[in-house]
Amino acid sequence: MLSVKSLSKVIGTRSVVSEVSFDMAPGEILAILGQSGSGKTSLLRLIAGFDAPTHGSVHLHGREVSVAGNVRVVPEQRALSLAFQDATLFSHLDAVGNVAFAIRATDKAARHALARAALNDMGLTDMDGRDVATLSGGEAQRVSLARALAAEAKLLLLDEPFGNVDRLTRIDLLARLKAKLATGLGAIIITHDAADAIELGARVLLMRDGKLMADGSHAAIRAGQSGEWARSFLASNVD
Repeated sequence: MLSVKSLSKVIGTRSVVSEVSFDMAPGEILAILGQSGSGKTSLLRLIAGFDAPTHGSVHLHGREVSVAGNVRVVPEQRALSLAFQDATLFSHLDAVGNVAFAIRATDKAARHALARAALNDMGLTDMDGRDVATLSGGEAQRVSLARALAAEAKLLLLDEPFGNVDRLTRIDLLARLKAKLATGLGAIIITHDAADAIELGARVLLMRDGKLMADGSHAAIRAGQSGEWARSFLASNVD
């Protein structure tokens, strides 16, 4: 599904992503972990097509979509769906309209019906006419996740999706997301919290200073197979 080859991004004199390579199979779940400034969000932006790499390439669904200095396929044509820590909802649309915006190839009534179903999957009902400005942080994040899932993309990209919600909401959203991912949807989740990776059963990519330091199961990294720094990082970053 996804192949990242020697991917690097240099901004000024700083290499924010440095020679990162990995492959991802269809339906696989990856969790990219690292401290603030480790390069994980910069890597996600390169995969999504928001930024062009300085070196290396990104192949998606067997097609080269980015190469050094050039975004060959724009984000909206990559069969990707995204959700961010900040819900980034459209203020001119209600909650249902926000989710329906991501649904294509059907009439308005059908889009809204599918949007309501997606919202229900995220624990929200009766959202027709609900001004997004009135949503709580947790509700806004549920709408954002519902929109990402409703798009029926082949790959879901999530950047700290639980960063702005309380503990109980996070537990609930993790369970709901896990159920959706169990249907075979591929996902890359950016997080600082190793507990998210454990809960989702994700393969862990651990970054430090723009470099990929470990790639494997949480258990294997905790067992020291990727070195002491990686083992220690995971041991100290489970909430």
